[in-house]
Amino acid sequence: MKSTVSLLLATAGLAYAQLDIPALLAQAVPALPTDPRFRDYRPPGKNDVRSPCPGLNSLANHGFLNRNGKNITVPQLIVGGAQGINIGPDFMAVVGAAGLLSSPNPAGGSFDLNNLDRHNFPIEHDVSISRQDHYFGNWYDFNQRVWTGTLSYFKGLTRTTTPTASKARYARVQYCETNNPECTYGPRQFLFSSGETGLYVQILSSPLVNSAPISYVRSLFEKQKLPFDLGWRPSAVPITFATLGEYVVELFAVNPDRAAEGIDVVQDSYAATFVDLVGGASALRNLTNGISDYLDIPGL
Repeated sequence: MKSTVSLLLATAGLAYAQLDIPALLAQAVPALPTDPRFRDYRPPGKNDVRSPCPGLNSLANHGFLNRNGKNITVPQLIVGGAQGINIGPDFMAVVGAAGLLSSPNPAGGSFDLNNLDRHNFPIEHDVSISRQDHYFGNWYDFNQRVWTGTLSYFKGLTRTTTPTASKARYARVQYCETNNPECTYGPRQFLFSSGETGLYVQILSSPLVNSAPISYVRSLFEKQKLPFDLGWRPSAVPITFATLGEYVVELFAVNPDRAAEGIDVVQDSYAATFVDLVGGASALRNLTNGISDYLDIPGL
């Protein structure tokens, strides 16, 4: 088994063997506001697939990723993520590597968004703020009951705040631990759930603001739609492992129950967890055919 996995990792990057990495990264910049994809929102059709992540789903719904959600490659993720929502190549490269590992054929160089449905790997986790826990079934689709509970923490507000975002996240942890006999919550789930909150806040505002309009948040989660028509524009500052790690620390600091979580949190924890998930720096290098070597990923 070990030799088979090693062979897959060694060959996974072959699909990108002729890739001009500097040229690829030069394309990884936010699209102009005049880009028609921002206004060309199309919900998925019956044969299209989506992931548990509303951000990735929105990118597909706007055509920044393949609209059918299939045959997604690491280069497509890097370019599409940057052009659509200014997510840094460092983050998308690691998500892409995790996606390849979730695929039935990692060596093929692509994956489908619904491959990411696998429980606790690579991005799906219990205590999601918009999906129900794995134990209760259908853990990958938007769940209105769960989302209504999350949204209740922002009642009366027009924008998210760090304390309310932290409370909304931790409420899902408490619900899981009380009601789910198979609740899986540890350091990895803490970092993924906190990163989930950091992602939507920073995507819908910026790492300099960390406060997103509630109308934008509802568009992203409820419609899986970029709120361009509501006035949103991609952050001028890239959203990276560094910015997300910093905000994860802030979310943890304002949680009044942080001692109960018993977790030591530093800024690089978030990136390190993702890198570990794909098997470490060597595996990441193979899966991305060296793209990660060009990027400033904490812990590499």
